[in-house]
Amino acid sequence: MLTHSQLAPATAETSSRGDVARDKMLRAALDVFGEHGFAAATTRMVAQAANMNLGAIPYYFGSKEEMYTQAAKFLAAHIEQHQAEPLLALRQGTAAPHCSRADLIEHAVQFMLSQARMLLSGQVKASWVQFFLRAQAENNAAFERIFAHTIEPVQATLTEVVGRITGCTPDSVETRTLTFLIFHQVMSLRLADTVLLRRLNWQAINPQRLETLLNIMGQALRAQLSAYSPCSDATP
Repeated sequence: MLTHSQLAPATAETSSRGDVARDKMLRAALDVFGEHGFAAATTRMVAQAANMNLGAIPYYFGSKEEMYTQAAKFLAAHIEQHQAEPLLALRQGTAAPHCSRADLIEHAVQFMLSQARMLLSGQVKASWVQFFLRAQAENNAAFERIFAHTIEPVQATLTEVVGRITGCTPDSVETRTLTFLIFHQVMSLRLADTVLLRRLNWQAINPQRLETLLNIMGQALRAQLSAYSPCSDATP
């Protein structure tokens, strides 16, 4: 059987249809792998979830392993796309060397709120979060891909900003730990959203409730960053 790359050049229309079909299968793969894990998931499950013929899997991906790898790349690109504008705003807003401490804090808070909004508004599905958690637990190549493209760039920028806020060097234990805590306390709202909903006696997070959560989170982050004492390695 000819692979997708071995076929004669397609027209723009057929190429577009192929891209749509491939994206549909990758979204289904994220759902299935996220719910069942790599070992338990089958290509038949993915094909059924995508409502496509089983033969489409080897045609587009060749193997289950390659489909899993491409699903991780798809998820990384999806998150990276939604992070791009807020991350650029954070970098540009804090670029001035004499940016005030209050302004640095506000830029950091607004960026984290943008990430919370992305996660809690449903732009990243629950099954996709499970895909990430499974990859992280296995510390596999899929996790490395997602980490390198979505987590590391964010934490690297935040580390620089937090270091300027606290007076620490970016590579200090204080800076890296505080940045990690700020980042992951926001991420935990999505990673543990079932617990969050139960604690708040909510069935779901609607737009009004989302704004309430973001307002509370923003106040907590500002207080946390404002109250942190200058670090022991602070420069004069």
